[in-house]
Amino acid sequence: MNLNWMPCVLLALCAQKLQGLSVEFGRPLPFRVALGRELVLQSITKKLPTEDIIMVTWERNGDTGMRRLATIPGKIQDYRISTEDGGTTLRLSDIQESDFGRYIITVTGLDGTQSSAYKDVRKSDRPPEASVVLLCDVSPEGAQWDSPVVTWLVDGVKVTNQTAHTSEGGSKLHLQELKGRNYTCISNSSLGTSVAHFILPDSAVSGNPCAVCVCSSNIIVALLAVLCWQ
Repeated sequence: MNLNWMPCVLLALCAQKLQGLSVEFGRPLPFRVALGRELVLQSITKKLPTEDIIMVTWERNGDTGMRRLATIPGKIQDYRISTEDGGTTLRLSDIQESDFGRYIITVTGLDGTQSSAYKDVRKSDRPPEASVVLLCDVSPEGAQWDSPVVTWLVDGVKVTNQTAHTSEGGSKLHLQELKGRNYTCISNSSLGTSVAHFILPDSAVSGNPCAVCVCSSNIIVALLAVLCWQ
């Protein structure tokens, strides 16, 4: 045995011992939450089989300074707070202005070892934009070397990246910015060209709350649209 390896082995064993207990958040980016909504902070803990977590604390560093939110086992400082998974998951309902800031979790092992992690929580000023999508579903009749290239026409006018949003490959057409009535899907591949049409019903154009239509043609199995207006 090469004795020169011994210091490295000992250092590795010590590092493994020191790094036995740890806590982290899976996603490094800040969370955004709207006022009145619920915040869920789920941490990931790692420990050696021989280690036990005897205490979990949650704190928030915000506009009013550092504040202890919960100690598990122990006291929870706010009636809106609840914890799960032995305290490593925090739920905070009815988000208020004072709730934004940096949330810090600290786990403590039986031998006094501690590990901490933090997650920044910021205010969401506007909800994400919802999108209604037309799907051009192309089912090949056999093996082929290429993928279909999909082109969309709205009232006879070709859709471009400047006039509408399509998914990669063009199979999905997002309708939130389109006001047309006649939608055409053209699929081109080594198997040939196939065309399908979807015409918005008059009832939907005149303000009917919801219309659902399905069209199919040759290789194209379905064009499905669900259009809803308040």
